Amino acid sequence: MAGRQVRVNGTRIFVDDRGDPDAPALLFIHGGPGQGCYDFMRSQGDGLAARLRVIGVDQRGTLRSDPLPAAPPLTADLLVSDFEAIRSRLRIESWAVLGHSAGAGYALRYVTSRPGAIRSVIFDCPCWDADMSDRYRLPVVARLLEEMGQLADAERCRELAAKAGRLSFSDGTRQAMQVLGSRYMEHFFHDPAGAAGLSQLLEDSGFSQEAWQRGNSHWPLLAAMYEPVLGLLPRVRRPALLLRGQDDLVAAPGMIEAFAQSVPAGQTHTFPASGHFAYLEEPAAYCEAVTQFVLAHSA
Repeated sequence: MAGRQVRVNGTRIFVDDRGDPDAPALLFIHGGPGQGCYDFMRSQGDGLAARLRVIGVDQRGTLRSDPLPAAPPLTADLLVSDFEAIRSRLRIESWAVLGHSAGAGYALRYVTSRPGAIRSVIFDCPCWDADMSDRYRLPVVARLLEEMGQLADAERCRELAAKAGRLSFSDGTRQAMQVLGSRYMEHFFHDPAGAAGLSQLLEDSGFSQEAWQRGNSHWPLLAAMYEPVLGLLPRVRRPALLLRGQDDLVAAPGMIEAFAQSVPAGQTHTFPASGHFAYLEEPAAYCEAVTQFVLAHSA
């Protein structure tokens, strides 16, 4: 398996670096928070590396990186600082950045705070406002719970979706939706069977349970996801592409509209047979869309 640990900012971070070192570079920023880059690089790494230099990172404290240090406190800005330090260590002058889900929030912070380091940016099923995402997801989860006969749980989801004022992490929306149990991941896919496929992919990785559980150290970042970053969109000054699955429930319509209005030169690409994980459900089309965009803006 490709990859090595790189020491930056007081910790060792796992970096999976593939492709021709002289090809246009692309950084993949995973979401979760705390998911790690394994599933993305396992499904997309070699395909993207055919024409790009693709760099996947297990963010500090996750999976193959060292356990999260006690200090400094974990923030999205600290993760962006890590990405910059990795770019410097790899001697990459500038690169394209692809952020998935929560990672699209980190990518937005990155491209607006350090535009000189970035040639282009791709936002994949972004979560730029967890309140907006939850209100879009909760009614769908409620219908699934009704089908399962869990009427009280379904009603709780509908109550949360209709709450006056903004939702916050303390409202427990994640826990309300996770009562789906083994079916929880299904609503992230166009084909519900994709959830089992992802589970098998992770199970076959051979990583220890302790390594996977390191990602739990990023859960405190969930609270910050309820602080919207949509206001940063007008500051995007690099070529931008928004990817979404037709059935994705995280990138709510309001986010897609905000991107279109705030980034007039931005492009949007929809994968018709995907949910939140187009890189798993339509891997060939996904690889081609990403590769073509990065190459088009690599000069």
